[in-house]
Amino acid sequence: MTFLLESPWPVLFTGIAIEAGLAIALLRTGQGKLLWWMLLVGVLTLAGFGIERLVVTDREAVINTLDAAATAVEDNNLERLLGCISPSAQRPRNQSRWVLERFDVDKAIIHNLKIDFNHLTSPPTAHAHFQAIGTGRDRKGQIPYHSYAQRVVVHLRLEGDRWLVTGYDIKGVTPRQP
Repeated sequence: MTFLLESPWPVLFTGIAIEAGLAIALLRTGQGKLLWWMLLVGVLTLAGFGIERLVVTDREAVINTLDAAATAVEDNNLERLLGCISPSAQRPRNQSRWVLERFDVDKAIIHNLKIDFNHLTSPPTAHAHFQAIGTGRDRKGQIPYHSYAQRVVVHLRLEGDRWLVTGYDIKGVTPRQP
C-alpha cells in the first residue's frame, strides 16, 4: 500500500481513467447525475494527491537525507553534510571533513538506488545501495582523476524523526582521467 504514498502517479492515473470512463458514459447516456460522480472522483483524486504529498514514507525520508548529503557535497558545505550524519558516527564525520577539505566537488550523483529496511531493530535501520558518480578536483593536485564512480552501501538509522547516516562501505572505485 505504500506505493500509493511514494508516487502521485497511481492516484492520478486511476482518477483520470475513472473520469474518462464517466465522461464517456455521460456523453452516451446524457444522465446528469454522472456529473456528481465525476465531481466526487475529482475530489477523491485531489485528496489522494494531497495525502501523497503530505505523508513522507521511510523510503522518501532516506532519499531526502541522501539528496541533502549529495547537495551539501556539491556545495562543499561541511555543516550541512554533517547534519545528515549521526552525531555518534565518528568515522563518516571525520571522512566527510577530510573529503571536503581535500577535494573541490563539482557534481555528486546518486544512481540506481535500492533501499533495504530493517524495522525489527530498535531503532529501525536501513541500507542504501547505489552507484555514486562524482566530478571534481584534488586541491593538492596529487590525484589526476576528475571523475569517479563507485558502488556504495550507506548505513542509516532512524534517530528521532530523521534517517541519519551511521556508516558506509565502498565496493569499488573506477577513476576516470579527464
